[in-house]
Amino acid sequence: MAKFSAARFQFIADALNGSGPFADGSALVQYPRESADKFARRKATAWYANALRPAVSRFVGYLMKKPVQRELPNPALKQFAEECTWQGDALSSFWAGFMIEAKARGSMLLLVDMPGGASSPGQEPRRFPYLVAIEPERVKSYVLNEYGQLRRVVINDSVQDASGNAQSVERTYTETGWSFTGGVNASGTHDLGVCPVLIFTESGLFPCIGDFAGIADLSKRLYNLRSELDEILRAQTFSLLTYKVPSDRFPLDMGPIAQTIGTDNLLQTFPDGAAFIAPPDGPATVYLQVIAQVDALIREIALTADDHTQRQGESGVALQLRFQALNGALVLFARRMEDFERKVWDLVSLWLGIQNTAQISWGKDFSLADLKVELEIAQNMAALNAPPVYQREKLKQLITLDLSTLPDAALADVLAGVDEMQQEVTP
Repeated sequence: MAKFSAARFQFIADALNGSGPFADGSALVQYPRESADKFARRKATAWYANALRPAVSRFVGYLMKKPVQRELPNPALKQFAEECTWQGDALSSFWAGFMIEAKARGSMLLLVDMPGGASSPGQEPRRFPYLVAIEPERVKSYVLNEYGQLRRVVINDSVQDASGNAQSVERTYTETGWSFTGGVNASGTHDLGVCPVLIFTESGLFPCIGDFAGIADLSKRLYNLRSELDEILRAQTFSLLTYKVPSDRFPLDMGPIAQTIGTDNLLQTFPDGAAFIAPPDGPATVYLQVIAQVDALIREIALTADDHTQRQGESGVALQLRFQALNGALVLFARRMEDFERKVWDLVSLWLGIQNTAQISWGKDFSLADLKVELEIAQNMAALNAPPVYQREKLKQLITLDLSTLPDAALADVLAGVDEMQQEVTP
């Protein structure tokens, strides 16, 4: 279990959102012999290409292609699933945003609250609980019980006072109550017997820094590399005018502009004559090569398997292993989310004073693969007169890949049609 560091989680959040040091340029590192003025100009023109958010969005997109199956016989639970936040978000929509934050960091917290019970004094009446996502960088302190669940947690936050002004507060949640301290003070109790704040982590232990967090570190390196490359292009791309001065007149008095060499100045040399010289492209080429290497590392961490330019020259076995790694990561994350959602339904039921009758099932097999490659394999095996049973099962695999977004029942009907078709052609 890693040591908790709010600063580490905040850095990942800034890389995800393009905020903080990635917005004001403080993530840039001044290189040797770079003057303060030149560094300030470089910070002003730097641009950040977000690599973390597309990676986590792609990963969550794969997860969302397999809709979660939920059976909610109790009307109150069904109502909560349809409107699980104060903004009226459905549970599936809420999870989509929550998983992006959780996958980027490896950890997230979730408050399952009841209006008037823990954090909504003065709000309009609501008869069922609601969810509030809490980023781990906002956690000031916490205490875990013997099961690794929160016994007590203190969260930095802000609330509006009676005049509508934002006030900084510390929210405290325990197994018996809650409190606000700071610009606004309030407190209350509950009879849940557990802390209403739940922990989600990829490893099952809190705190957890996820695998995708490495993309945040590489994003900082890319931010610097691209800024330094941009400086090279700005300073050296354009040809430099040279004036070859006779030895008896060298050097000419050029005034203040003679103090520096650049695209806005000229260089005096021997002997007579003038010409343009172009700086070498070696430094820029080296930077481009390093940027490509860092990009490749990011794609590897992100388990990118759908980049056609990346696959050129990649063997079929390597590509298959890449898809298997992605499928494995999706299954593991989905299982964590399924366990986490069950805890949410337990808390919601406790708030409502009813028995938890929710039945949920997240995807267990995402079966991601390259449909074009699999089609080629099927065609080659058919040309080799593969056994009918192989061709039938291969056809089912292709259909499953192509129709992966269909509901399970509809997909089962299509696959059953393959068996019926096979029976019709069998003598």
